[in-house]
Amino acid sequence: MKYAVFGILVAFVVFGYISSNALIENETVYIVKDIDPIPEPEIDINQMHCLATNIYHEARGESFAGKVAVGNVTLNRVNHIKYPDTICDVVYQARLRENWRGDMVPVRHKCQFSWYCDGMSDDIVLRTDQGIVIKDHMFAWEQSLEIAGKIIQGEVLDITDGATHYFNSDLADPYWANELVRVVEIDNHSFHKESKIH
Repeated sequence: MKYAVFGILVAFVVFGYISSNALIENETVYIVKDIDPIPEPEIDINQMHCLATNIYHEARGESFAGKVAVGNVTLNRVNHIKYPDTICDVVYQARLRENWRGDMVPVRHKCQFSWYCDGMSDDIVLRTDQGIVIKDHMFAWEQSLEIAGKIIQGEVLDITDGATHYFNSDLADPYWANELVRVVEIDNHSFHKESKIH
């Protein structure tokens, strides 16, 4: 069955039914926009790193689609009037306080994305203390970087239909969930957007 599906997908690509810039994972095809390869949009590496970091921390254990959806929400916030104008500013948006050294630091549990102010390390750990590669983490980080680049370049469509919020339905029941329109559930996350009627 797998070979038959693969054969059909190859035929679709060869005969032009699916463009060469389609993403395929586990027999699911994610159609991406056809873009003119010349000139490629310039990518701000810092913004891409911020997006990849958010995808990694928020959806490291999620599927490819789950990671794409988290990236979509981050970019949807950048494009929304209520949120900051850059990816990094959206990712690190938090209520701040002054610590004992005089540095401004995020208030615990008062951030847009929970990983940033949950009191745990925000390091991306790819190796153990003994230098052994943690394959799951390495794969998740590489995939997060790939997805971030494709989202920033506009190659991946928004699979959340404009969602600006999400939460892990196994771990949380936020007050705002009933005030927003539920769009889709992907893996452990429920995605929501504001109603057009106010």
